[in-house]
Amino acid sequence: MNFIKHLFSTTILISFLSLTFTSCVEEKVLDNQTSGSIKISIDETYRPVMEEQLKIFTARFPDAHIIAEYKPEADCFKDFFEDTTRVIFVTRELSEQEKQFCLNKQWVTKSMAMARDAVVFITSTKNVNPEFKLTKLREYMTGMDSTYKIVFDNKKSSTVRYITDSMIAGKTLSTKIFATNTSEEVIDYVSKNDKAIGVIGVSWVADHSDSTTETFLKKVNVAGIWPDNDSTNAFVKPFQAYIGLKEYPCTRNFYFISKESWQGLGTGLVNYLCRDGQIVFKQAKMFPLRVNVLLRDAKVNQ
Repeated sequence: MNFIKHLFSTTILISFLSLTFTSCVEEKVLDNQTSGSIKISIDETYRPVMEEQLKIFTARFPDAHIIAEYKPEADCFKDFFEDTTRVIFVTRELSEQEKQFCLNKQWVTKSMAMARDAVVFITSTKNVNPEFKLTKLREYMTGMDSTYKIVFDNKKSSTVRYITDSMIAGKTLSTKIFATNTSEEVIDYVSKNDKAIGVIGVSWVADHSDSTTETFLKKVNVAGIWPDNDSTNAFVKPFQAYIGLKEYPCTRNFYFISKESWQGLGTGLVNYLCRDGQIVFKQAKMFPLRVNVLLRDAKVNQ
């Protein structure tokens, strides 16, 4: 009789532990590729195109709840390393030091370039057809020439890092450079100041509504840039084909970086962006990198 009681008690204990373990596993994995909730951090430079991407993704998968925070690139990386998000969307990959940090944390990271972007230079509409040589822009950036006031979207933005690392490498930005808080504020400021040059991402000024012509917002003018090399003997505007072929001199890639350790909602979003989402990047006048693109002659409106 005691043996039966002991066996009955042991069976109940095993069943309880089994249920508890199963419950813990279920609590740990709360999302999959098409449902659940996730917080992501996105470089504010890409807000227009990523808002459209998320609108389509969540309409397709109503059970997917994505909390998107748009912020300077430096803050996106801060979120990633402080473990407040497991997926970020930025303009560079992890450095070797950052990769080592992730290894020490036992994080398995994945990253890939999804599209190619352009850093564009905008002026007020009173400057009818703005054109600048890259060498002259460097003089404005470093303060050697004070004809124009340079305006960035944020001191910690990816555009500031791009200019510092790629355009004026080895030199220091002028102390007279002005930074707002967002790309929208840059556009507004430049539109009202004739002697200002704004530095933002192309998706903020591209006309998404027309897929057949290359046009920009009417509130500001987008400058043509003369490259340093002799391969292009003309001022080049950030039209999609020139971005894709890198004939426009100021291009960069748009990456995802993920440390998601299961096939969760972050993975589902990234898969969408690298497949169907490539069309949305194309409509935003960025150059999609995960599909084959046919370049052809098209009408160009200056």
